[in-house]
Amino acid sequence: MEKISMNRKYALCVALLAAQGFSSTYINAAENIKPAGPIGGTDIRQAILPPPGVYGVGIGVGLGFPEYWTEDEDLDAKGGSRIFGVGGAIVYDMEVFGGNIASTAFASYERTCFGFKGGKKMCSEGQGDIYSDVLMWSRNFPLGYERSQSAPWIPYGLNVLVGLGVTLPTGKYDSSKMVNVSANVYDFAPNVALTYIVPSIFGDQFGDATEFSARVFYNKYTENHDTDYQTGDLVSMDFAVSQRFGQWQVGLAGTGFVQIEDDDINGFTPPNNGNRAKSLSLGPVVSYDFMWDDNPWNFTFKGLAGIDGENTASARGVVLKLGRKFW
Repeated sequence: MEKISMNRKYALCVALLAAQGFSSTYINAAENIKPAGPIGGTDIRQAILPPPGVYGVGIGVGLGFPEYWTEDEDLDAKGGSRIFGVGGAIVYDMEVFGGNIASTAFASYERTCFGFKGGKKMCSEGQGDIYSDVLMWSRNFPLGYERSQSAPWIPYGLNVLVGLGVTLPTGKYDSSKMVNVSANVYDFAPNVALTYIVPSIFGDQFGDATEFSARVFYNKYTENHDTDYQTGDLVSMDFAVSQRFGQWQVGLAGTGFVQIEDDDINGFTPPNNGNRAKSLSLGPVVSYDFMWDDNPWNFTFKGLAGIDGENTASARGVVLKLGRKFW
């Protein structure tokens, strides 16, 4: 918390909201709360790694913050966040315990503004924190399913991924400001993902496959030594249910988190239930795979709107991703 003596409304509500898109953009008291994950979050195919090679992606995120959820009421808010990010992934040309391994890194430039209706809006702009999947391991278990003749690239069965994610406090931060594009803490986030793909449950005329996908992160934060603020541990999840139609994939995506420990401010526990935060957002996701100049590309659109939460902001907006294989 920046200043314990500040106005109660701001002490409970003002903070950063910028970060890595929907899966990690929330307001939590006077500190940032940023669940780990790639910029824009994850949704479909979360436990599936592509073939060995080097991949890159560009991401654009546009958010609005119409409300701030508290324990007792919803407060009218204003502001938004614009995030432009790039990411890279290396899928190593080796097999470990029957699966593939990979590493990723994501960086961003962000501008975030937040305020309450009728009050002043505060802004921060600059480099965001870097996120990396230090190492991920993924394996497909066919479970007796055979490859589709019309879409042989779809990995039917259960796909499992285990990884370690880390957020590094590399972004712009000023402890005198109530809005920052950096959390100024490390976040160590072991995670596991499951993607279960079966032949279309609606029949062949309604697609090649039905996919259920989810990824769970356990977020362990270090203390913000500039403010003596320790954010409690948090469990976050990205998920999606979708249909695959050849090169297209369409479905419902969501992201949410629950804070399972109280925050601590230099030995003091905030009175609003320890400032524990939670949130749930839902929206459509559409993805398209295509070839261009003999290279595989992917374009993904995702829209999410806040459904419910506590001690955090409601975010509405879109995520756009364009990725390709380089070699």
